[in-house]
Amino acid sequence: MPMDTQVERTYAIDLSGWMKVNLRELTLIPCMMILFATVRISMDITIADLTSLSYLVLGLVLLSFVIMTYLCVRSGRISKFLLMTILAQVIVFMSSLINATYVKNSIYEGCTIILLVMLVEYYKNRIHIIIIAFAIAFSVCVYLNLFHMLTHPELLLLGEEKSVRGFLLGDNYNAMGSRMLFAIAMNVVCLKFSKWWLLNLIPVIIISLGTILFVGSMTSATVISLFLLFCLIPNRRLLKIGIIAFMGMIILFQIFVCFQGKGIENNQLAVYFIEEILGKDITFTQRTFMWDAASKIFVLSPLYGYGYVHGEWYYSNLSSHAMGPHNFIWSLLIYGGILLLSVFTYISYLSFRRIIETDDRNTLLLYALSAVWFLMGTMEESSMAFIIIPLAIVYFVPDSYINKMPIQQSRTQ
Repeated sequence: MPMDTQVERTYAIDLSGWMKVNLRELTLIPCMMILFATVRISMDITIADLTSLSYLVLGLVLLSFVIMTYLCVRSGRISKFLLMTILAQVIVFMSSLINATYVKNSIYEGCTIILLVMLVEYYKNRIHIIIIAFAIAFSVCVYLNLFHMLTHPELLLLGEEKSVRGFLLGDNYNAMGSRMLFAIAMNVVCLKFSKWWLLNLIPVIIISLGTILFVGSMTSATVISLFLLFCLIPNRRLLKIGIIAFMGMIILFQIFVCFQGKGIENNQLAVYFIEEILGKDITFTQRTFMWDAASKIFVLSPLYGYGYVHGEWYYSNLSSHAMGPHNFIWSLLIYGGILLLSVFTYISYLSFRRIIETDDRNTLLLYALSAVWFLMGTMEESSMAFIIIPLAIVYFVPDSYINKMPIQQSRTQ
């Protein structure tokens, strides 16, 4: 098969000598892989007493990982973004091995995250297929979570007796917000491909906001509302400035508030601003205690952390207030210490450095998705997989590709 060395290779499998399947032109298989990975990172299927289905999804994710690894190795190329993603997961795995924590879970989580990046990279020239697949997958998760709530009346209780766990999306009611945010964001970007996506976007927004307001997750409601406000900014330059300024404020908040832990309660200016101006509890509903506990456990293993930990480890080693530090940066430092945080910072830099030159509105909305997710990450627990998705798309997508792509093309694929 002739090859042009200046053109990216396209591999095909010869079947019985008469039929060839172009792997890069497939649509259903990458969409199914994204569905499997999205279900795994978004839903706690075991809650619905479907343990066998949970194992099946995990098996399909691992199979997809093997297939995509083979394809990426055969391509003979590896991007800097994918390399850094692999390095980040290796750090977590090695730390888990050294500390004898949840080694198997670190492998499963790492394979899922790397799989998502490989899919975006391998199909970057058909990025609309990837975005549509994410939109469908996250929407399915939102609808299934609503069905689960309606069929489990205990999740519909109000007041002090309401459930905080048992939800299909992430188990905890605060974890639903990040999943619903992605469902909304991906559907918004899909409006470029067809206005018919409004028929899915509108009910997803209504269900998402209605659900999180019902359960009382105000952080999630605020973050989703902020993203929708970004979507309403008509001027691209103003949208870009708003995203950059917003990211700057999040960085300052992380440094001067989240990293202070309980120490912020001794800062009179901070107390006045948070309680009088923002009208918030100075502990952010006990979160400062969790941040303080995270700082104390971090200094005991600052270089490579403790590996992939969850569940009882947090209650035994961190805080009894809740599971985890409820802050993404503190989670990174616990998982992989300074090494992991450094690699993740570089991954974020690789994606955000392009924002200055980006004029594509849909790409800017993916930057806005990343920004509001970082805000949510200052207060809630979430998987690295969620932030990797938009960062990978904006890194691999050619500049203005989404806006320049004919709508008819996306309909006929």
